[in-house]
Amino acid sequence: MITPLDDWQDQRRLRRLAEFQARRPLLLRHKGPLRDEIAEWGSRLFDGTARTMVLVGGTGTTKTWSLWEVLERAVAAGYADTIVFATAADWQEAVGPPVDRQALRVMRRAGVLVLDDFGSTRINEWAVDCLSPVVDERWSWGRPTGITSNLEDFDEALGERAERITSRLGHEATVVVLDGADRRAAG
Repeated sequence: MITPLDDWQDQRRLRRLAEFQARRPLLLRHKGPLRDEIAEWGSRLFDGTARTMVLVGGTGTTKTWSLWEVLERAVAAGYADTIVFATAADWQEAVGPPVDRQALRVMRRAGVLVLDDFGSTRINEWAVDCLSPVVDERWSWGRPTGITSNLEDFDEALGERAERITSRLGHEATVVVLDGADRRAAG
């Protein structure tokens, strides 16, 4: 028997799902198979054991799509915490002078933070100074972070202080290499 509370919770979940789907970019809304390791990370959001998910690979290998898909599936299954999906442009906008401290605070505290196309734009010392506290707070509180990147080695992109950031990102991380041809170029 469905109770009024069950009905309310279901309506709330469906509303969150519709809001998430509306934020998902148009060309990334198609359905498809999801790698098992990525789906497993998504299921760990519910018991609090999901940490960093790093999806690495060449251009057009479904890195961004995979994170949108796994997070949509989690929301559909009832995941209710906040999800911030920050593109490289969003990150640059947040850290470019003047720093958007509110945006960085939201990134530090979100239930899930995705940094999409990490390293696709120049990461100068200023950006590293802004990234370090975001990564540090998320790591300290065990908040899951998703990263997509064409870079296999973040040390080069982050420079001298890379060790501190990569140590935290790498702690209990799930790293998945997505390879193959550029699916966008293939048509």
